[in-house]
Amino acid sequence: MTKFVLILDLDGVLITTPLWKAGEIDSDGYSKFNEDCIANFNKLLAHGDFEICLSSSRRTKKTRSEFDQIFKNRNINCSISGFMPEYEDCRTRKDELMRLITDRRIADFLILDDDKSLNGLEEKYKEKLVLTELHKGFDHESLEIALQKIASI
Repeated sequence: MTKFVLILDLDGVLITTPLWKAGEIDSDGYSKFNEDCIANFNKLLAHGDFEICLSSSRRTKKTRSEFDQIFKNRNINCSISGFMPEYEDCRTRKDELMRLITDRRIADFLILDDDKSLNGLEEKYKEKLVLTELHKGFDHESLEIALQKIASI
């Protein structure tokens, strides 16, 4: 089975609280994740061997072990392998992703993100992107798209 790097954003993927609404906090003091998105995410994880690279801007606020505990508390069946580095010279998520992929020579990957700047990715990278919507997150439609993409990688 191919090992995929799953480049994961949180807001707009697993956290779907509207920007105008105060964020809901879970019992562990961290933002509440959307239960349907968690279920879909776990279904995706069951279909591949994933190494999770957290790309969310939230990666700068917690350690890897803290995120592992947050994921465990939300019944997410994986741990975080690492964080996307903070590149001082990158201004957009698109630039950060391109730098990560090229610096680490990542070939087999899937991106889950809601950042619309990613529409500007080169086609060979964009074909590995599942672009979610902030209020819907990783819904059933996004899951189906992700499963099709990993089947073709």
